[in-house]
Amino acid sequence: MTVLLLAAALASSFAAPSAAQVAAMDDLWNPPSLEKMAPSTEKGDPNDFGSAFSIGPAGGYLRQKDADRGTWFGGAQARLHFAQILAAEASITFHQNRYADGDVSVTQYPVQLTAMLYVLPVGPLRPYILGGVGWYYTRFDYSGVFNAINDRTEHIFGWHFGAGAELMLGNRVSLSTDVRYIWLDPDTDQVIHQDFNYWQIAFGLNFFF
Repeated sequence: MTVLLLAAALASSFAAPSAAQVAAMDDLWNPPSLEKMAPSTEKGDPNDFGSAFSIGPAGGYLRQKDADRGTWFGGAQARLHFAQILAAEASITFHQNRYADGDVSVTQYPVQLTAMLYVLPVGPLRPYILGGVGWYYTRFDYSGVFNAINDRTEHIFGWHFGAGAELMLGNRVSLSTDVRYIWLDPDTDQVIHQDFNYWQIAFGLNFFF
């Protein structure tokens, strides 16, 4: 009798595979469809630019018209995409220029608000045009032949326009670059009468959330 029971149990183990075995076999014969494996394109996905927020470092090179030489600048920028073709950017950077053979040092902290219109809002490379306003904390330091003049600070308002492009490096990272022309008001220093308007080329690395 015992032998018969053992034989019946052994036969049932071969005849009825476990639930895990059934699930594994089902996955083997019915793999996930390509549609399920495709990346999401729902609104909010940076690939779709439906509604995405990004932040990251920014930097570049500029040359104020009458400065002794050009200079590098650095800072940070944040962008919010309202739709596929529209975005807004806020940025803060720092740079310093010298005038009159180094006797005048002008340090600026530009805070810019920029609107962007994407000409081609889809694809890995997305060109845009831009325009906006800025507030420029500006410090003037005088030395050498201008040593008798007191150092001072100003809060200057400005405008800018330009164009650029954003290159998607993945679902959550992009690289942006653009060229901007900045008008400052006043656009000259009242002591040395140098023009402070300038062109700049900027680069940014954007991390999406």
